[in-house]
Amino acid sequence: MVSNSQDGGNAGAVDGASNVTPPYAVDGVVFEDKQPGPKTHVLIIGVGHYPFFRDGGPKKDDNAPLGQLTSSTVSARILAHWFLNEYRYPPAPLGSLAVLSADPTDVPFECNPGSWLLPTPTYSAFAEAAQVWHGRGNSDEANRLVFLFCGHGFGYGALTSLLMSDFDFRKQDAWDSALDLGKFVAGMETCAAAEQIYFIDACRRPHGDLLPPGAAIGRSPIHAKALPRKDFSTACNAPLIFSTGDDEPARGRTDGASVFADAFMKSVRGMAARDDHGDWRINNYSLLEAMSHVSLRLTQQHFPDPQQPQGGQARAFDFHYLQDDPISPIYLDRNGHACGPGELHYEVDGHLTVRPCEAHEYEVEISLPYGGYTFTLKDGNTELARAKQRAAPTFKRARLV
Repeated sequence: MVSNSQDGGNAGAVDGASNVTPPYAVDGVVFEDKQPGPKTHVLIIGVGHYPFFRDGGPKKDDNAPLGQLTSSTVSARILAHWFLNEYRYPPAPLGSLAVLSADPTDVPFECNPGSWLLPTPTYSAFAEAAQVWHGRGNSDEANRLVFLFCGHGFGYGALTSLLMSDFDFRKQDAWDSALDLGKFVAGMETCAAAEQIYFIDACRRPHGDLLPPGAAIGRSPIHAKALPRKDFSTACNAPLIFSTGDDEPARGRTDGASVFADAFMKSVRGMAARDDHGDWRINNYSLLEAMSHVSLRLTQQHFPDPQQPQGGQARAFDFHYLQDDPISPIYLDRNGHACGPGELHYEVDGHLTVRPCEAHEYEVEISLPYGGYTFTLKDGNTELARAKQRAAPTFKRARLV
């Protein structure tokens, strides 16, 4: 179920606990591949516990305009595991993964081959991790940098603030604990890595009366320079993908992960794939298209303004290569009539699957591997309707007749 914003829901069990105290992940680094050659370097920030916001604990501010989040840290860990286990980009395979996370309790990050205690993303901890991330990317122009932020934010257009865990509205220098995203991205243009992509899962409501015009909306650990690419042979290509549009909230989900994380996972596992080159690849534009589709479906029945991701200007580039055929949904309907009560019969890899259909279901969504399928709707031994359709990205529709 979708909740009104990221601060709703139950996080549930994310990573298991160990009887042995895990090592501390210095600068958040939980994976590193030091083999030579171009690499992808990923930095993920998940902020759920804000100790100076409402319900934040002993130091809480009951008058703060923001509260706690549960979806953000769950989402950050899900995305981190995807990069570790599924991300595939042969020109620049995963070279490092750094994760900073602010949970109410210290939940270790479990991965193969071990587990780690993650740094809390105060601004200073984030700044150190970001500088290390910049340094890793700076070794080769063919490197790729990926940045993901899940947490509270303010933003409209180019003016975007991302709030770190030590943000306190009561402090005179409160905005020193926020990242000015625009300045950060401009500063990162000084990094050799020519391909950079920024995913922002945060609300994009304007700063409003919190700040006067022209006030600082945060700071950046990497400063912009004049002619940042003068010593490089390639221009920087740095798209931004926001979970929602200007002046819109980002939605959480009561089962843990945010709408953004759900849309991302479905998209990278097949819905955003294209086979124009003879293999299945996902580029930054097809990713945004597929994520927009999933986000709309998840939110359009719950809110008058459904969540729609927004992208910044960039040139297209391949983001991920699929190892296997893509998985994508087929939507089945009966032209306004209920699909149930009954059972939907279809075969996957030669094995029969029977899916019950309820009387209230007017559309059935089934995610399947790439290929053709025959669907038969039955009530016991009586055939009610039939449809043929292939599963292929981004989605397909079929009518049971």
